[in-house]
Amino acid sequence: MTPPKDPIPVEIDPFYAEDLRQMERAVNYRDWQFRMVEPFLGRRVLEIGGGIGNFTPQLAGNGRKVTSLEPNEFCFRQLEEKTRELCNVRPLRATVESLDTVLAPEERFDSVVLMNVLEHIQDDRAVLNTLKQRLATGGRLIVLVPAGPWAHGPIDERLGHYRRYSKSCSRILLQNAGLSLEFMRYYNFIGIWGWWWNAKMGKLEGQNDAQIRFFDRWVVPLASRIERLIRPPVGQSILFVSRNIES
Repeated sequence: MTPPKDPIPVEIDPFYAEDLRQMERAVNYRDWQFRMVEPFLGRRVLEIGGGIGNFTPQLAGNGRKVTSLEPNEFCFRQLEEKTRELCNVRPLRATVESLDTVLAPEERFDSVVLMNVLEHIQDDRAVLNTLKQRLATGGRLIVLVPAGPWAHGPIDERLGHYRRYSKSCSRILLQNAGLSLEFMRYYNFIGIWGWWWNAKMGKLEGQNDAQIRFFDRWVVPLASRIERLIRPPVGQSILFVSRNIES
């Protein structure tokens, strides 16, 4: 397996660190992303790429037991701090490749979750092959990734994104990993056009704080309500879910 690209070395890249902090402050947007995956969560959750814990406390809501994997030292320290008082969260500093060294061979999960992580991994198929072995019967692999390959730009490059996804390439990825598709849809129709503009017209290499604040405060509440009723044909994110039906 090709090792995952680590966009945040031990001495964290300041650009990546700022992106994590920006997302931490974008409360409405983060809540919207969590609401995308929440309906598919089971009681035992394996989170891949916990980062600084932006989603981990929410994943641990309603008594769910969460094991959160994060290989980077800088992020892991913050993940530990953020989940210190949550007795149902087990943070582990490890990569997907070393999963078998930190988990018991028989340990299985109802949900394996990757939220904005898979795009950082060069061999995404190999990682999905590894993770499907950790699913309990009936368990779900839940993957949220940036969408719109045509919107890939300088910010993606600086964040360490190997790719952005489409529905077609996501289906092929699952098929090649021996996984069946249960659910797939785009989210955030407005956001993808802003990302495209920044990438292709503005040639921006960083996200703008003012844009993020405006989008989070005014656009997300409206867009999220509309998209509950109407599924957009494209979006800034794509969610796909696979269910393990093997006994």
